[in-house]
Amino acid sequence: MSVETHAHSNPHHEHPDAVGSRNRLGAILILVADIAFALSVIFVYFYLKGQNVNGMWLPKASDTAGATTPVSSMGAWYLTAIAAVGLLTHRYALAGVRAKNQTQLKLGSLMALIASLVGLVYQGMQINSASFTITMGAYASCYYLIAGLNFMHLLFTVFISLGNWNRSRLGIYVSDHWHVDIVNVWWIWMTVSSLLGAFTLSFT
Repeated sequence: MSVETHAHSNPHHEHPDAVGSRNRLGAILILVADIAFALSVIFVYFYLKGQNVNGMWLPKASDTAGATTPVSSMGAWYLTAIAAVGLLTHRYALAGVRAKNQTQLKLGSLMALIASLVGLVYQGMQINSASFTITMGAYASCYYLIAGLNFMHLLFTVFISLGNWNRSRLGIYVSDHWHVDIVNVWWIWMTVSSLLGAFTLSFT
C-alpha cells in the first residue's frame, strides 16, 4: 500500500506531535485540579489542628473509645523516599529514550514500576496499622484523607508505570517519547505531594 493510499484511507490520522500536545494539555489540567485538592487538604489539616474545637483534634479516652494516638510521621517520610527513588529511576529511563538507548529505557521503566508497587504496598500497610478509625477525631479524619490521597496517587502511578514499561518493552517509544515525558511530570508531582503529606503529618 502506498503512502498516498494509506493517507486517503485514514483521513483522520493525526501527527504524533499533535496527539502528544493534546495529551500534555489534558495531563496539565488533571494535575492542576489534583494540586488544588491536595493543597486544600493540607489547609484543612492545619486549620482543624489550630482550632481544636472541644479538644476533638486528638480526643482523650472516653467510656466508649480509647484516646487517639497520632501515627509516627516516619512512615510518610519513608514513602517519600520510595517515591523519590521511583522518580529518579524514571528519569533514568527518560534519559535513556532521549539518547535512543532502549535498554536503559526498559530497565529504568521497570525499576520505576517496582518502586511504585513497593510504595503502594507500604502505604496500604501504614493505613491498616493505624490505631484509630476515621471517626475518632479531626486528626484521624485528616490522616486518612492524606494517606488515602497518597494511596490513590500511588495506585495511579502503578497503573501509569506498568503501561510505560510495557510500551517500552514493545518498542513503541523508538520514534517518539512524549508519553515518557508526561509520565515524568506525574512522577514529579506524586513525589512532591508525598513530601507535602509527610511534612504535614509531622505536626500533630
